[in-house]
Amino acid sequence: MTPPAAPVQGVDAPAGFLPRGRGVVWFGASGFVNALGTGFFYPFSLLFFTSVSGRSLSTVGVALTVTTLLALPGLFMVGRLTDRCGPRTVLVAASAVRALAFVAFVSVPGLWPLVLGGTALALGNRAEQVATPLLAVRLAPEEQRSRWLALSRVTFNAGMGAGAVLAAVLVVDTSSGFVVLGLTNAASFVLTAVLCLGLPATPPVAPAEGARPAHARVQPWKHRAFVRVASANALLWAAALALESALPVFVLRELALPSWTVGVLFAVNTALLTALSLPLSRLLDRFRPGHVLAVGGLCYVVLFATAALARTVSPSMALAALTAGMTVYTIGELAVSQASLVLLTGLPPDEERGTYLASNQVLVGVASALAPLLATSLPGVRSAALWWALGGLSVAAGLLARGTDLPRSGPTPPTK
Repeated sequence: MTPPAAPVQGVDAPAGFLPRGRGVVWFGASGFVNALGTGFFYPFSLLFFTSVSGRSLSTVGVALTVTTLLALPGLFMVGRLTDRCGPRTVLVAASAVRALAFVAFVSVPGLWPLVLGGTALALGNRAEQVATPLLAVRLAPEEQRSRWLALSRVTFNAGMGAGAVLAAVLVVDTSSGFVVLGLTNAASFVLTAVLCLGLPATPPVAPAEGARPAHARVQPWKHRAFVRVASANALLWAAALALESALPVFVLRELALPSWTVGVLFAVNTALLTALSLPLSRLLDRFRPGHVLAVGGLCYVVLFATAALARTVSPSMALAALTAGMTVYTIGELAVSQASLVLLTGLPPDEERGTYLASNQVLVGVASALAPLLATSLPGVRSAALWWALGGLSVAAGLLARGTDLPRSGPTPPTK
């Protein structure tokens, strides 16, 4: 989705399955620009950090894992700030922090700037993932919430894809080229912040009449339905990231397929994610989100089982089977994204959504840190162990999600 040349606040999107509401154009444009810069940077991220820090690739890998984990405790503060100051304010601040981090990367070489700047960058990335769905829920008319959440995913996928294509054409593998890469990414975050300022203000939500006082409220970790959904989401996130890391190695080294087959598989995934998010969100609104999340997790198993059995057939049949499996997996990915966001934003009390979403990001952060280890510790390129293990995670996630649902009216009562 290409952002409009001159977005106008308050203009409704066209009728149909497209989202409507005040500020929807600004929201879509800011999400696209944010993802465009990230997609421009992501394919060259390891080379960028190696170049600007002057350290080896292995050292950079360890440093980035450490920074991801160091940022997680800060999410609890991010959640409270989101509830108190509003998601728009946090999104603007997160964009500013990430822009400053990239300016620091290209200005101050060395390991410690990498660790400190990387921690700030990781925290800003997680804060953006907390604030964006909450901003969609706050701005969207109640009947449009799922479509705004779907729009956030469409702009993310489209922006990431467009950014990666631009990077492949424009980025030069030199020290000066990586400096330009970092500054371009910083500029994209500055523009994201400016676009966010065009959105309607989102003041903090006052506690509902009769709600428990702050000191008596149940914490996210004690909210059983929320914990089940967040845990299922983290398991599926880990499985998806492990797939992203392991599938190219498996296809090229174990199946000995041509290198272009990896591009075909991920092109199918990206195209379907971009094209089907909005229309599918309208269809899935008819079903209970807990069931949708469970079925989506089971769709993951189709691709994992296909990969586990791919060595038993001819190369051409393996490619056809993997392409079909990727199609089913992508539909499951869309269902999981839609249902998990609906549940994670709908289960918490209105005035505590930021705190709850930040808690979910802690689990997602742990899954992100452990997924590469999962992908490389099991002999995925020598046996089917990795794929059956990922299938097991997906089944476990489906069982956790099964039966969870939104309350009929108002937030889910806290469970003791």
